[in-house]
Amino acid sequence: MKAGAGIRKQLQLLGVVPALFMLGLLLVALTWQRFEDADRDLQALGSFMASQLASSSEYGVLAGNYSDLRRQAQLAMQQADLQYVVFRDNDGKVLLYEGREDRVAGSSIIEFHSGIYRQPLIDTDTMRVSANHRDAPVRIGEVVLGMSSSRLLARQKEILLASLIPAMSAMILGLWIAHYLARQIASPLNYLSGLLRTLRGGDYHVRGTSNLQGELGDLQSDINQLAGSLEEARIDQQSAINELQAAHKQAQTASQAKSDFLAMMSHELRTPMNGVLGMLQLLEQTRQSEEQHEYTQVALESTGHLLDVINDILDFSRIEAGRMDLDPVFFELDPLLDNSLSTFRYLAEKKGLYLKLEKDALISGKRVRTDPTRLRQVLNNLISNAIKFTNEGGITVSASAHQVREDWLDVKLAVKDTGIGIPEDKQSRLFQAFSQVDSSTSRRFGGTGLGLAIARKLSEMLGGTLTLSSSEGGGSTFTVSLRLFFRNEVSDDREIVLIGNDDAPRTLNGLVLLVEDNEVNLMVARRILEQMGVTVVTAVNGREALAKAEQRDFDCILMDVQMPVMDGMEATRLLRQWEREQGRVPMPVIALTANAMEEERERCLAAGMNAHLAKPFRRQQLSRVLTPYLTPERAQSGR
Repeated sequence: MKAGAGIRKQLQLLGVVPALFMLGLLLVALTWQRFEDADRDLQALGSFMASQLASSSEYGVLAGNYSDLRRQAQLAMQQADLQYVVFRDNDGKVLLYEGREDRVAGSSIIEFHSGIYRQPLIDTDTMRVSANHRDAPVRIGEVVLGMSSSRLLARQKEILLASLIPAMSAMILGLWIAHYLARQIASPLNYLSGLLRTLRGGDYHVRGTSNLQGELGDLQSDINQLAGSLEEARIDQQSAINELQAAHKQAQTASQAKSDFLAMMSHELRTPMNGVLGMLQLLEQTRQSEEQHEYTQVALESTGHLLDVINDILDFSRIEAGRMDLDPVFFELDPLLDNSLSTFRYLAEKKGLYLKLEKDALISGKRVRTDPTRLRQVLNNLISNAIKFTNEGGITVSASAHQVREDWLDVKLAVKDTGIGIPEDKQSRLFQAFSQVDSSTSRRFGGTGLGLAIARKLSEMLGGTLTLSSSEGGGSTFTVSLRLFFRNEVSDDREIVLIGNDDAPRTLNGLVLLVEDNEVNLMVARRILEQMGVTVVTAVNGREALAKAEQRDFDCILMDVQMPVMDGMEATRLLRQWEREQGRVPMPVIALTANAMEEERERCLAAGMNAHLAKPFRRQQLSRVLTPYLTPERAQSGR
């Protein structure tokens, strides 16, 4: 069978080929048998005629009577297939030849030989053979008959014709039967195949309704059951998809609600805190008694703790939502370590603790590549945590490095304290969010329990690990292990981030437009800016700020984001559009917003602002942001 042929053709071939093969074998056998029978008949006829002619020609041969021999030959020639008759004597000499002049063309001659014998004499009175002739008959000659094979060929043609007619009839009948049977099988199969194609197309409502019997009926029933199962499965799948979509939508809604809530709470908490922190910073600059100065420092410290709690909650929320992005750059580790320790040196000295740094010489001068802001955040959390839980002794920050390849360093930053330590059975809970060793610890030392959880997650984001070694009463050691890419020199200075500890606010020069709708925050920012030596012009909404910016040039614009009439985003976009239309040099715009989320910063930069400063801010932070625009070399006050 031909590979890939349809089932109907295969069934037809399967039904016809064996039958035709058997019919052919039978036909050949029968035809061959009948050919043999015709040949034997011809042989028998020829032999009989030759024998009879030999018997009747004894006298003519003995007597040399040729007339009698001719008469015998002519009588024999009445047989249509006989072509010639030859009489020979015992020496082979032809006595008489009688033949036809019109021989059949293309036919072969079959000769039959029969000996002519002298028969013994019989006594007519006694009917006995004479004693002189008791010996065997004596051969006196031979008769030869030449018969044409045309009779045999004609008979063979009749036999073939008689055999082929029923064979062709049987073949036609077999083909018709095979076609009928194939159609009876193939048509239901094509129908069932169509059902399966419909099911494959996704229409599970289709059902087979043909009146099929036997195995085909069972197959149709199975297909119907399959269609029913698929339809039920699709209904269940669609139901599950709908539930998943609803759950996903609900989760998205909940996530968005969470983000909106955090943003709102961040704004609502940071706005009044900005006023409190700003006022305390202004109060710190006034003349105070020693007692008043102590009160001011306690208030500033408490405000800082509250701000740390808010920042921890926001950072943890961003990490859990996968929105904490890293910004890897090349920087030197030495300044970062010194900066981290100097930040907490006052707190350590206040508690009577030592805070020292030990580092390998291999670290000096190496510029490593990672996110310095997040690495410093990890160190600050660990150092702050160590100071909090240490009452005697101190904290040692050690930095070691091991070069594993030509441009890779294995760096370990360890923060070791002599504090209360952590029992081994409670260490596994330490890195869980909102978890501390026990409730008494929270009441005694305070905190949300997020610092170490954030530090571990940030360490993992940086490609490292944060591990703990501690015993109750024996202090604790937190170790950050990182593998960092490093260079001794960086060809492009733009890739290097310089980290320093410039906490002293600088004296600035220039004209600043302060846009703020909250009266307290407006007063705080204005007083701090004036103390830095800056000339300040104020506006209470975006529309008023836009009008003033179009009237005169400012060295910098401090723009609140959420304001009535026109917010800071829209005001900045309209300002940039006006500057492009007028061909003006863009004025620097710095966003002042109580929303510290990363998305808010990205929105501010996308609107055309140059920088972003989250409230509440310290004098040093404000000075650091304004310095690139209000140094004496760049300021153009009174333009």
